[in-house]
Amino acid sequence: MSDPINLPAERFQPTSDFTLDFRSNKLRKLHQYWQSKLAGRPMPRRADIEPTEIPALLPHIALIGVDGEPPRLFFRLIGTHITDSLGRDNTGRYFDEAYQGQLLEDVVRVYGVVLQLRTPVRHFGKALFSDKKYRDYESVHLPLSEDGVTVNMIVVGQEYFF
Repeated sequence: MSDPINLPAERFQPTSDFTLDFRSNKLRKLHQYWQSKLAGRPMPRRADIEPTEIPALLPHIALIGVDGEPPRLFFRLIGTHITDSLGRDNTGRYFDEAYQGQLLEDVVRVYGVVLQLRTPVRHFGKALFSDKKYRDYESVHLPLSEDGVTVNMIVVGQEYFF
């Protein structure tokens, strides 16, 4: 079983802290759910994730698609807790359409760790919102794979603490 890598959000720089200490009970449950779908594989398939089994978690989930080589990331689905917290819905958009410059680089760096290591990654820190207030957040990035080798989707659980 894979434990998430913890990535503090000091400019989204990945670290090598492999401990697991979720602040969010919802994200802990999502990680446990992901683990329950492994069935002896390194990563579950998309078809293994059944939304009706985790209805209370859905507002906190985003489904990220991975296209091509080099990988281009896009928002397939974004839960209401995330869209309400961010004040926008990027569903259907590629990351490079939703973010620019350093922010795009920082966000893609976190997903790059998931794509490279093919293991859950925990990310946390403070997010700057349009009202200029920082809010704590925590996320877990859970890789999915059709062939057990290549990450072709990532389930992201995210919680903002107000």
